[in-house]
Amino acid sequence: MVCVEEKLLVNILYRAESEVLKDIDISHLNFEKLIKIASAHLMLPALFFNIHKKNLSYLFPEDFVDYTKNIYSINKARNEVLISEAKELSQLLHKNNINHIFLKGSALILSDVFEDIGERMIGDIDFIVQDKDKEKIKNLLYNKNYYGLFPDSLFTFFKPRHFPRIVQKNKTIAIEPHTELLSPGYRCVINSKELINDFKDEAKSIKTPSKSFLFDHCIYNLQINDRGLYNSNYSHRSIYDIFKINCKNRLDIKNIKKDIYTKHYFLTINKFEIFDINITSTLLNSYFDKLIMVGRNILRKIYIRSIQIFELFVNYNYRKYALNKIINFSNKKTS
Repeated sequence: MVCVEEKLLVNILYRAESEVLKDIDISHLNFEKLIKIASAHLMLPALFFNIHKKNLSYLFPEDFVDYTKNIYSINKARNEVLISEAKELSQLLHKNNINHIFLKGSALILSDVFEDIGERMIGDIDFIVQDKDKEKIKNLLYNKNYYGLFPDSLFTFFKPRHFPRIVQKNKTIAIEPHTELLSPGYRCVINSKELINDFKDEAKSIKTPSKSFLFDHCIYNLQINDRGLYNSNYSHRSIYDIFKINCKNRLDIKNIKKDIYTKHYFLTINKFEIFDINITSTLLNSYFDKLIMVGRNILRKIYIRSIQIFELFVNYNYRKYALNKIINFSNKKTS
């Protein structure tokens, strides 16, 4: 059941001005609840942008409009800094022959997906480099006074998706260098051939993936990395990204049903009727999908635990780390 506040948020974000009040009784609206929902989904700037664009300010109290406008203005100013710092970072990497491609929110902003750069809230600058350049970028960023740098992983079998967020004291936006797109155990899901080909292309200052790749990565990132497949969570920021990417060649039943992740993504948000897609799931299909999800997750955990046990015997640092954890736990129990 979608509450009236979220229904209004959906109408404002995704529908024409004439449809905003469809099935909405504005007199029963809780504006504080609307703020909380939009804030939880990181959509306050996009909410204000669409209120302003669709001339809907008359529907809201003056302090509501002023508050959302302030959030939008702060976010737009921050994104202007982000663009500047992303370009500066790209020039630095390009100068040192490190081929790189921007990802996620950074790529969407740099690709001009949005009408206004103030619409999208972004945490940090995500980009991916080739594994062969991992040591090179670590040394480069260390020499450029970035801190919070790259602790060596104890789990040598499982290359982390990205290094920890790092920041430079003279910069505003943190950066997150990736070497992988998805969590261990799921890396065969997304076809990275297009990205590999992008790395082979002649290096240029700013490089972002195609819209079709951004579309797929947006879905897989939510379904796998953020575990939306298992908890049936959805994100209006992710939905809004998909809506703005407007990748029509991906929005058909054949493509949506081609894998469990894409199908589950659109089934979860089907209640909002944002996309013109007639996708349904029978009780049997739903049960079968969940069975596959649980089975995959169990096999993945067994695989990871097996490798970790193996590493106890072959990796001295990991063995030392595990023994110290046991000793510390034992000391706490006896104290």
